[in-house]
Amino acid sequence: MLKARRSLLAGIAAGLWMAHGFPAALAADETWSGTPQEAFLTSPIVRKYQCVTCHTITDQGGTVGPVLNLVGLRRSEDWLRRWLADPNAVKPGTKMPKFPFLEGELEATAGYLSRMQRALSTAEILAANPSPVDAGRALFADYDCYACHRIGDRGRFVGPDLTWVGIRKPPAWEKLWLRDPPGFKPDTFMPDFDLAPAAVEALTAFLHTLQGQDNDAGRQWENRISFIINTDARFRGEMVWKRLGCWGCHGENGKGGVENPNALPGHETVPDLRDVRDGYDLRAFFGKITTGSKTPPADPGAEILPYDCPAYPPPALKRQGLEDLYAYVSSLAPPKLRWIVK
Repeated sequence: MLKARRSLLAGIAAGLWMAHGFPAALAADETWSGTPQEAFLTSPIVRKYQCVTCHTITDQGGTVGPVLNLVGLRRSEDWLRRWLADPNAVKPGTKMPKFPFLEGELEATAGYLSRMQRALSTAEILAANPSPVDAGRALFADYDCYACHRIGDRGRFVGPDLTWVGIRKPPAWEKLWLRDPPGFKPDTFMPDFDLAPAAVEALTAFLHTLQGQDNDAGRQWENRISFIINTDARFRGEMVWKRLGCWGCHGENGKGGVENPNALPGHETVPDLRDVRDGYDLRAFFGKITTGSKTPPADPGAEILPYDCPAYPPPALKRQGLEDLYAYVSSLAPPKLRWIVK
């Protein structure tokens, strides 16, 4: 009986896994036949270094890292060489390991990846003269933004989740950011796509519409993944943390330190959240999240205003989600010292 129950649960888990963005290792899809993507997937390098453990190539692989199908759109061959040589030097704290490539393997891998791209349709999308929002939505897909970003239950967590970006960032901020991400934030992992002004306007219009409409889809996906992997409140809370995009301002581990532009002295960096456990009880934390907070600007008339913490009142966040988020943020605090008195 126990064995049968385990088999049933395993079958359910596998079905959910495949249905929600975690494809099994099946044969390459026919649409990838003869492409650079298939060539890389079937290469000795992928077999040797198990790249599909973390990355999706064609329609196969893991979801820890970005989808690599069109990585050549956003990364030059030179950048890929530097990344493969020492990922942590490019992005400190990355989960990507430094592989012990043999002679010629690094160059070969960079070559494979740089060929994994296609022609962009920016001119055609804009020439069709759709509404700015529709054009932005099409450009978001054309530039393969889902390879790193998530909206609702679609995409990856390499960059900030964009489900709520329309209330986190004003259009003026998005425009400045999209024009030159590394110029705005030199250590960003976001590439510069050298977007045309019309593309920046369209993408900004689309992003500003993302104000939680896909929140329930994201929450339901989290519930399914929690059922499969880990039902611990901290695990669930980390998924809420990502869906709300908290780490985009507070840092991946809540350490803060992200520069807050045009903020008054004393507010120049986004706060460290590792003291939440000791500074807020559950009720106070609920109040903070559901009402948000404003950062006073140094120059209220400037193009860019400081980052604010937006309000996420119910039903945007249900009580369980708030409790899970509190459990996760509380877990970021350093361990308390325990004094032993004999």
